Amino acid sequence: MQEVVKKFIYTSVGLVSITAETLKQTVDKLVEESKLSSDEGKKIVDEFLKNTETKREEFETQLQSLVEKVSKKLKFVTEDDLNEVLKRVEKLEAALAANKTEAEKTSSKSQKSAEAKA
Repeated sequence: MQEVVKKFIYTSVGLVSITAETLKQTVDKLVEESKLSSDEGKKIVDEFLKNTETKREEFETQLQSLVEKVSKKLKFVTEDDLNEVLKRVEKLEAALAANKTEAEKTSSKSQKSAEAKA
């Protein structure tokens, strides 16, 4: 799910980058044609980039919040939940291995004791 969100964000960033480049080219053309001063053109591009960055941050925050809500509603397992379960499984496996080793030792002692009596 996070990969889809990342791809969406990267695509959006790419689109904004293309738009910014197109805006810059258009402003440069207007400056060349003396329909806009160089300072005005720079101001327009700078304001666009600043506004775009602010909107991107807002969008990412809202999208992250939405993803978290959807994940909770659909009861997706989080990475932390998965890691916790993996740790519990590892502990259980270790306990099982220890119990198996102890049982083998006990079984071996019982066999030796039975052989000694015979």
